[in-house]
Amino acid sequence: MNSNDDIQELKRIIEQFNKYHSKTIPLCAAENIISPFCKLPLNGDFQERYIMGSASNYNINENFIGSQYLLPFYELINKKCKILFNANYIDSKTLSGMNCVSTLLMTLTDRGDKILLLSEDDGGHPSVIEICKRLGLEIMFIPFDYTNYTIDYEKTNKLIQIEKPKYICFAPSDIIFPCSVEKIDLNETILLYDASQILGLIAGQIIPNPLDKSENVIIFGGTHKTLPGPTHGLIMTNSKKIYNILENSISPKYIRNTQMNQILSLLFTLTEFEEYGKSYMNSIVENANRLGKLLEDRSFHIAKINDKYTLTHQLFIKCSKDEMNTIYKNAIITGVTLNKKERKLFGGFGIRLGAQEITRYGWTDKDLEIIADILVLLKDNNLNLDLFNSHLKNISKKEIKYTYPQETYDFLHHK
Repeated sequence: MNSNDDIQELKRIIEQFNKYHSKTIPLCAAENIISPFCKLPLNGDFQERYIMGSASNYNINENFIGSQYLLPFYELINKKCKILFNANYIDSKTLSGMNCVSTLLMTLTDRGDKILLLSEDDGGHPSVIEICKRLGLEIMFIPFDYTNYTIDYEKTNKLIQIEKPKYICFAPSDIIFPCSVEKIDLNETILLYDASQILGLIAGQIIPNPLDKSENVIIFGGTHKTLPGPTHGLIMTNSKKIYNILENSISPKYIRNTQMNQILSLLFTLTEFEEYGKSYMNSIVENANRLGKLLEDRSFHIAKINDKYTLTHQLFIKCSKDEMNTIYKNAIITGVTLNKKERKLFGGFGIRLGAQEITRYGWTDKDLEIIADILVLLKDNNLNLDLFNSHLKNISKKEIKYTYPQETYDFLHHK
């Protein structure tokens, strides 16, 4: 291949990607779309620049020359996180949600420490278990209440009292009814709460903030789900003791290049969220529950408590293994992005949906009706593609809402 052939191949692949995503029905609970405003720093000259430490321990004499011009961005992120999360101590150097988990556990734990985890069967992130095994931690699992889709508080507190674990790492991938931190008797146990799925809902005051419940809490996570930002990591606590340990270890011991373009994109996201986040988060939960009702009316078995299907962006469809596989196979064919789940939390088998991205596009009740009709089609082994395409034509355009009008930030465009 010559250089022109390479460029044409890149063009073809990108066009293929863009064409596919222009037509998808985005129901994957783990993905979102960021706004043009928040993408601005990704095209700047920040990626290549280094800064060691953070706003609280910055030392210009032990740093990269020119790093003082990056420091104000850290300070602004801290300011925004104080407003949105009521967090006194913030670390924004980690690169993703999983990087948060591994960095925290490497920094805080010692081989042989007891740790309580959420099992994969109960919606826990499977990678966390593998990291804890690798670090030589003594793993126990958090008792779970399948009737209420959350922690069994009585059994959990008894386990804490008997075993006295040093840490609890609550890292849910599948979550419709978040745990109530105030019901957990932490005592000396430190709670590491992976809020990747619900960071936006916490910042939007839709879900109670775990940081308000105990000083022995760290919330952290990826910033690209309900918080509609770049793929990055964020760690927050109100314990100065815990924060001092983190500050002396995360950078430069475990992270050197902090990818400043991502950090600035996160700052832009937090700025945008302060303006639009609460209304966006309210709409997400409203849409998720509306969609749950529409699906239930169409004979889907939707997990719920009383008349509430979810307090988050997620919905759980419970079904047989055959129906799960049929829905998933047809979703691949049609470009409906959702997740299949083989977990006790779903009654054995099911489908996980997320309402965060369709809400970001401002899709209406009419669109939710169409989505519900499309999901009915996906249950059929003999998929009616003509009817699917007919429904697809009536879906609203993908235009990003809950963001600044372009004219308000034209002056920020990178030259």
